[in-house]
Amino acid sequence: MAQEGLPPEPGSPQDPRTKVVLVVDDDDVICTLVSMALQMEGFQTVAAANGEEALKRMDDRAPDLIITDLMMPRQGGYEFLRHLNARGEKRVPVIIVTGHDLQDSTIELIRQEANVVEFLKKPLLAKMLAFTAHKTLGTTWKRPKSDPWGTRGA
Repeated sequence: MAQEGLPPEPGSPQDPRTKVVLVVDDDDVICTLVSMALQMEGFQTVAAANGEEALKRMDDRAPDLIITDLMMPRQGGYEFLRHLNARGEKRVPVIIVTGHDLQDSTIELIRQEANVVEFLKKPLLAKMLAFTAHKTLGTTWKRPKSDPWGTRGA
């Protein structure tokens, strides 16, 4: 366990460097920004442009967390969730991110999916995204003051 003010022990369950986050968004800029924000927090990331591509990426490497947009071409977030459940991937937590205004009833319906742990609205704040990812995975990340961007040891 990490001492107060120190990074977690390398390889410990609290170490985000041991966690893979699958980022799914058809907007390349959003995908890159979300991935960078998570990498600055110590997470490893894998990107996909839609649900179909995300399922293929999962065949290569199982993620610990999925952050997905809802509205995407080919296979959107909701269809992606359905395929996850059909594949028996109910253990992988999912954070839904969308820039569209949805009715509360639609949001509540999506929250009932087995994997969905959080629903965030775009534009995303990097701190909120980081907090939610760490909370979901039980990780901590304290960058040394001499390494404010988290570039050493990554």
